[in-house]
Amino acid sequence: MRLKFFLLALLISLIYYKPIYAQGDNNIKWFNPQANSYATLKGKVWQNVDSVNYYARLPTGSEKDVRKEVWDLAKNTAGEYIDFSTTGQKIVVKYLLKGGKSLDNMPTLGVSGVDLYAEDNYGNWHWMKAAYSYRDTVTYSYANFDQNVKIKKFRLYLPLYNTPKWLKIGVGVNDQFAVEEANDKTPLVFYGTSIMQGASASRPGMAWLNILGRKLGLPVINLGFSGNGRLETPLIDLMNQTDAKLFVLDCQPNLHDKKVYPAEEIEKRITASVQSLKTKHPNTPILLVEHSSGLTNVNLDTELTGRYIWTSQILYKTYQKLKQSGVKDLYVLTAKEIGFTDNSTIDGTHPNDFGMMQYADAYEKSIRKILMDRK
Repeated sequence: MRLKFFLLALLISLIYYKPIYAQGDNNIKWFNPQANSYATLKGKVWQNVDSVNYYARLPTGSEKDVRKEVWDLAKNTAGEYIDFSTTGQKIVVKYLLKGGKSLDNMPTLGVSGVDLYAEDNYGNWHWMKAAYSYRDTVTYSYANFDQNVKIKKFRLYLPLYNTPKWLKIGVGVNDQFAVEEANDKTPLVFYGTSIMQGASASRPGMAWLNILGRKLGLPVINLGFSGNGRLETPLIDLMNQTDAKLFVLDCQPNLHDKKVYPAEEIEKRITASVQSLKTKHPNTPILLVEHSSGLTNVNLDTELTGRYIWTSQILYKTYQKLKQSGVKDLYVLTAKEIGFTDNSTIDGTHPNDFGMMQYADAYEKSIRKILMDRK
């Protein structure tokens, strides 16, 4: 009898009283990029429409062409973002993740978090602090916007090392909300390693390629694959599908094992990659990048540093050979120009936030010069 009375009381409470979070959701209208009539996910070359691979950085169907490790990492949303505007004074982001929330060398916020920035009317970017909750559904809430800052648009960066099963952005039901179409032309296309994918930034907006995109005001494409940036033909073939403004090859951090990649093999891969890109895009500049930690002052592990310096030297010699053979619009970014010190990394390899800023600054200087030289 008591059980029946309890169940009846519970049923009545559910009918007449809504939980607080449901009331909040009822006052919010939601935007789901997958359900939109036009593409809104930026930082991508290929706009996959199927729900399984919607967030993948490589096109549906390329799974058969690349190694499984590359395909699995391609499903991470590194470098992807959504640009939108709203009159709302509160923004909520909810999403469900497919992978684990953290890694040994990265915090949860960097691996699985989103990151919101606002661009003002003068082109300055401002970071937005969030209240967040990591449960089955991850929730980020943004409020208390500075009314003295005239916001032109918001940019929501997606996780660096994880994949959303679904994601939605919410604002008040009476607030205006508009999302920019993802139709960027002639992006800068970058192919690289874990450093490019975002290890070990504290949060997505601090990954150097995301910083660089804000600095340059140009679309950038992140084809960084942790431990798997190896200048492989299938990736170069995919890059060749893009009408890029600039191609960047920053794979030396994964080409330093002398037993697996002897000097001849590294030179062969660099040469083949450059020649392939130049065959399809003869007028598009290519930037080759040395290992960022290939400097003696980064750490005292001479064995590790020695391998990084060695692979950088091979890249530079190959660069010189290609230039001498007549390859035009070929450039190099050296470790010295990147300028890492013993304060730049978490482990002698992967940049911390300070190193990410150094990386982005060096890239900005180099790319601006390359693009200026072509005017």
